[in-house]
Amino acid sequence: MTTGDKAKALVFYHEAYNYIVSAGLNPEIEYTRQLSFDDTGDDHFLMEYAFVVISSGMKNQVAQRIFSRFNKALDPSVIGHLGKRQAIVRAIKEHREWLAQLRVAPDKLAYLETLPWIGPITKYHLARNIGLDFVKPDRHLVRVAKAFGYPDPHIMCGELSKEVGERIGVVDVILWRYCNLKGTKDLEDYT
Repeated sequence: MTTGDKAKALVFYHEAYNYIVSAGLNPEIEYTRQLSFDDTGDDHFLMEYAFVVISSGMKNQVAQRIFSRFNKALDPSVIGHLGKRQAIVRAIKEHREWLAQLRVAPDKLAYLETLPWIGPITKYHLARNIGLDFVKPDRHLVRVAKAFGYPDPHIMCGELSKEVGERIGVVDVILWRYCNLKGTKDLEDYT
């Protein structure tokens, strides 16, 4: 049963997709298409965990700069927020065990939420970034879902993924990146 205006959401999705591709960001889409949890190794898990923790509550462009400094030397001291820094220090020591436990967890989202600094929204971000097919319900995706009459981004991206033949996480990345770059003001043009 359709709960939102799928036709208008599809038009918006296709505009977002075309914009992302024309902006030269197709590698980001391809990367997300290829993500597989089965292929996630210890180092990938650690880096994605660190990125999600660093980016929690901040603009992507700022988080990218901080993460880049961290990634160069795996030096948590470049992270100014004490709680985030402590979580990442712990992850450096324990990430292999965390990933092993995640692999056997019957409810992977619930397990992710037990990790330091991972909460009810960031568990979806981390899940998507390690190849589990979920939507990160951040402020952009929540606005898009609401604009098209969907109760939440999970339902919207699920419907769109079936229509366009993409993984849910790919639909998420396309819509999120578009809104991250262009904002959400032009949503009014579609509703």
